[in-house]
Amino acid sequence: MSDPRTTHLIYALCAIAFVVIIARAYMNVKGPEALQAVLPQSQVQAFAKEQLDALQERSFSENIELRGIIFETSEGELGASRKIGGDEATCDLSYFDEPGMVPIASFHTHGRFSRDYDGEVPSLTDIESDIASGLDGYISTPGGRFWHIDHEMQVANLVCGPDCMIQDARYQPCANDVIPSRFTISELAARFNGSGPTC
Repeated sequence: MSDPRTTHLIYALCAIAFVVIIARAYMNVKGPEALQAVLPQSQVQAFAKEQLDALQERSFSENIELRGIIFETSEGELGASRKIGGDEATCDLSYFDEPGMVPIASFHTHGRFSRDYDGEVPSLTDIESDIASGLDGYISTPGGRFWHIDHEMQVANLVCGPDCMIQDARYQPCANDVIPSRFTISELAARFNGSGPTC
């Protein structure tokens, strides 16, 4: 038969452990006062360009889109998630639903150059998924263009044109394609519904 004092001690330790677990879980719940991003968009944009430029050559050689999420820490520093390859049009943000970091933008490459793919502009899926997620987006193209999707304004803006980032050696510009510096959703829809240029 066990000593009652030992039993009480075990119960007390269990109770303390339970209180600690509950307290930590409560502190980890994000409320309205949760971490807010404070860094300027220009700094985020420069960081996104750096991340994408480092992915271009792999994206071309493997012919895949590489994507990730930019987050801001509670110390006001920028970081990037693990880069995921594949054809998915959205990113899983659940990894970032934890204290100390807040997701602020998505970024992805467009793979290698192909005449069969209109890869020099954001796709409808690109802009729609960023709007749905409530995050801005950044995109690099095979021609070395760099795009910013403003999820609040619901537009895609060209930050810099061809060759401002690492460019696919296979890239061939289309003489008939004059790419504007800004697209609305309806303008992208018109482009992808058959009224775009033929090269």
